[in-house]
Amino acid sequence: MSVPPFLVDLLTASYPYATELQALGQAFSGAMAVRAGANKDGKMHWFHAFALTTILAFGGGWFGFLLMGKPTSMVAGGDVNVTACIIAFLTVNYTPYDIGYQILNLLPVKVLITVFSTLFKSTGMIKFINTAFSEIQPTQFYPIPVMGPIVYGTMLGNMGGLFVKGFDGYLQSGTPWPFQNGIFIGTFYHLFSNDAKGILGTTLRGAFKKLGDGALLFGLDDKTYAHVITAGFMQISSILMMPDFLGPSFNAIVDPPVWLGRTLSSSFVAAEGSVAGVNPQDATPNNVVKSGTPKRRRKKKTA
Repeated sequence: MSVPPFLVDLLTASYPYATELQALGQAFSGAMAVRAGANKDGKMHWFHAFALTTILAFGGGWFGFLLMGKPTSMVAGGDVNVTACIIAFLTVNYTPYDIGYQILNLLPVKVLITVFSTLFKSTGMIKFINTAFSEIQPTQFYPIPVMGPIVYGTMLGNMGGLFVKGFDGYLQSGTPWPFQNGIFIGTFYHLFSNDAKGILGTTLRGAFKKLGDGALLFGLDDKTYAHVITAGFMQISSILMMPDFLGPSFNAIVDPPVWLGRTLSSSFVAAEGSVAGVNPQDATPNNVVKSGTPKRRRKKKTA
């Protein structure tokens, strides 16, 4: 069992113009979010809307690098990222008869934008994790730095929200999905790919290699496998969270186990009812009839 080479190349960003296509996907994602949200009435000043587009699309690129004292990608990679923002902003807001916005709202186009936008995020998170891993010194308690790279990679996807909404505004409703995603899949990537000798990494890789006698590894080396799984998980979750499918309330970490538990529970109840000779849909408490009204108990006659 193996993964098609084109899919491995896609998920690991090993295709021509990967940087440019991912930047365009992210820029269009930000421009569409502003147009459908803060600027839905079209009254926002153009420069305000453009600046907000760059923050929503490249918030991590503006501020994330500062956590490690690095030049931000919006400066170092400005020729690509800023240009992508200009193209996306003009296409979304200033095409004749609003044709650009209408085309970008077609479902196949929205899926394509989501694919490349998510590739930008997964590739960026992995680069951030690897950068921190290579520069942070481990403590005496474990062979590699564990928390620092995970936090650094996680913060990449949250800087825009923190900047726009503020600390309390961004976190007041619970743990935002970018935090959950970074902590969950970022931890998997870091331990699987970078923890060569520690007990956490060796145990994790050993478990995957034992399942199906290594069939789950698809014949990939550890680093490529970790990258493919990380990018693949983010692709699936991002597409399912689109409003056209399951919506932004879907949680790819929590919901599948919950659904599985409910399915197994329903199957168990159905099996129990079949054994007892009772249709589970007809089973009701002894003192309640199907209409929902309590049964009247007959009074016993006394002598």
